[in-house]
Amino acid sequence: MYLSKFEKEVALLETMMSKEIRQLPLPVLLKIRSLLKEEKFTRLDGKVVINSFLPPFPSEAFNGLGRSIQALMERRAIPVSAYISVTSKCRYNCWHCSKTRRTGADMSRETILSAVRDLQDMGVCILGFTGGEPMLRDDLAGIIGSIDDRSVSILFTSGDGVSEKRVKELRRNGLFGAAVSLDHYEPEIHDERRGVKGAFGTALNAIRIFRDNGMYTMIQLVATREMANGESFQRYLDLAGELGVHEIRLLEPMPTGNLLSCACKCILNGEERGELRKLHIRTNRERNTTKVCAFAHIEHKELYGCGAGFQHLYVDAQGNVCPCDFTPVSFGNISRESVSVIWSRLTAAFGRPGCKCFLMENMDRLNEAFTGTLPIEYSKVRSLCRFPEECELPEYYRMLGWKDECSCPSKSFRQEGGLRHAFAFSKA
Repeated sequence: MYLSKFEKEVALLETMMSKEIRQLPLPVLLKIRSLLKEEKFTRLDGKVVINSFLPPFPSEAFNGLGRSIQALMERRAIPVSAYISVTSKCRYNCWHCSKTRRTGADMSRETILSAVRDLQDMGVCILGFTGGEPMLRDDLAGIIGSIDDRSVSILFTSGDGVSEKRVKELRRNGLFGAAVSLDHYEPEIHDERRGVKGAFGTALNAIRIFRDNGMYTMIQLVATREMANGESFQRYLDLAGELGVHEIRLLEPMPTGNLLSCACKCILNGEERGELRKLHIRTNRERNTTKVCAFAHIEHKELYGCGAGFQHLYVDAQGNVCPCDFTPVSFGNISRESVSVIWSRLTAAFGRPGCKCFLMENMDRLNEAFTGTLPIEYSKVRSLCRFPEECELPEYYRMLGWKDECSCPSKSFRQEGGLRHAFAFSKA
């Protein structure tokens, strides 16, 4: 399933020679290569897949990633990924669900299609479709089919509603990958956490169907303290190997949705997040072990940091645009204004990439502003929340020439609603 060391070296060379990437300065190319070298590669349908955070190579979507890197070197933030919730409907009741406490009707097909076009025009190269349960939307295949080759599409599902017929239709319409939520290796525990008996069997069936139809197949886990333990996770890793999935997306509990007011009971501490990082590093070094892609590692300051509102955005089922899937702060609604206008507002607020998770940094402040429904309007929290003002930058941005020194604005400037950040920048 995974490339040998020699095959990986050849793939790395091919990647560095792609149309947009090869235009980058040599020092930047070498630094990007050093980052990618730590990942385990897969070849699928003639394309090299590094992980679900990056588009496959060769593809026009990968070329778009190269353009986004060029934009960063010019101090312009282009969203690399955007996730769209196509429905709030779901037949499960998951313990950690981040979509609860949101009200209103689902977006129309026309609104979603317009958003897809706008996001592609903005440079998004990875489009994710989530919910609720996206498979409960009958026109999902048509929505995915509207995406041209500038972006790849990924589906996030519990497995509910997945069938051979529907997956073949999704595949014909261009779906590249699917991530099926699998909360535990024990069926009874998974079912309990999903609130539905038989959910484990449904998930495993969906995994098999996606895999057998040639898609990049992932399982997704929100790691509890128990699962952050190496011994417990090994059993989950063994199951992943039996299932033949390409990747495990490893998340952690987030203070939003069902966990908004009780996050302190389950949020992982620094040591536990460190264990998740070790799992990412170890599994990417072992060729015959299913690779782990841990958010705790990808978003660490030694790599890419938190890209919420700077290189990533999320549109909920009602059309509210938020910095990420978990941060319940709306910067506007696409039924009233374009995504590009709202993106400008987002980047004005965030200004620069952060070394720390914005939501984790502000969970107490967001709780203070919470009045019963989500998302919370930006106007109600902009004077409360701490945005990425600190001078420390994630390593990825420093290697692109950004400097840690910066001139940070006073909070009053942000309250006026304008972009007041000054950047210190030097070309690599």
